[in-house]
Amino acid sequence: MHERENALKEWLIHTLKQQDFQLTPLAGDASFRRYFRLRYNGLTQVVMDAPPGKEDLKPFIHIAKTLEKADVHTPKVLAMNSAEGFLLLSDLGDELLLNALHPETVNGHYHQAIKTLFKIQTCSINDPLLAPFDETHMLKEMSLCPEWFFKTYLALNLNQNEYTLVQQTMEWIAEEVAQQPLTFIHRDYHSRNLMLLQNHSEPTLGVIDFQDAMRGPFTYDLVSLLKDCYISWPRSKVLEWVEFFYTQSTLTKDYSLPEFIRAFDLCGLQRHLKVLGIFCRLHLRDHKPGYLKDLPLTLNYVLECAETYEELHPFYQFLQMRVYLP
Repeated sequence: MHERENALKEWLIHTLKQQDFQLTPLAGDASFRRYFRLRYNGLTQVVMDAPPGKEDLKPFIHIAKTLEKADVHTPKVLAMNSAEGFLLLSDLGDELLLNALHPETVNGHYHQAIKTLFKIQTCSINDPLLAPFDETHMLKEMSLCPEWFFKTYLALNLNQNEYTLVQQTMEWIAEEVAQQPLTFIHRDYHSRNLMLLQNHSEPTLGVIDFQDAMRGPFTYDLVSLLKDCYISWPRSKVLEWVEFFYTQSTLTKDYSLPEFIRAFDLCGLQRHLKVLGIFCRLHLRDHKPGYLKDLPLTLNYVLECAETYEELHPFYQFLQMRVYLP
């Protein structure tokens, strides 16, 4: 670790042409990347440390350019050292959307986030670097739930009938979600990855953590935003925002509103099954226990959806009988 920090400082001295700067660690994410705020000459910038072999800078740089062309505010790449895995970025500040979401402000903020999402969805899906978020990928993601949540975290031993039910449920979800129109998806479009930007004439959101973008179902980013694993809102409010998207989007023309809500819910179920597994893996494998506090909300989203749709009632009954958080 000290070697990387020394290499980073040497690169900054070479890049900035000075030694008088300060580096302050910033809160990390669920990856191997680390971030620092850089201060020098009265300026602030952000440094990304992405260890080669564990993180690849190319997707970040490529997607940043793609989003910038769509008029989406992202950190600008100011300098890079791809061999060492260092990036110098513009600073979008510290104001996470999450911390600004209150009952009296949430409508305006979510409308702004949905309008920003419309810009993201104008990005081409014909980009060869965008991998497909297809049935195979969805099943691979959802398999993290039985592996890490049921088996490793909860120590559940599923009998053959339960195992078959879980597998068939995941296959059905993937098949349903795969029928949605395809668009550019950020894949982690939620309140911790949206920043309130200052010094703009009107409310503006910055977007971060976009390097895992793919080509996938058109409700994916919307459900990441509105069924956020870090904050929840009453179903009635969520459906108001879903309808706002539905009436404004050019992609919803072949869907009635109830059909769109169903597509939104099932896409959320795919995501939340994956997240249950990821949060447990972050705790058990990567020694990041901070995500465990978000398991109850994520599980609640899964239960709500499974209870709502008749096809999922056997899965709902299994969850009710067998899944209890410690």
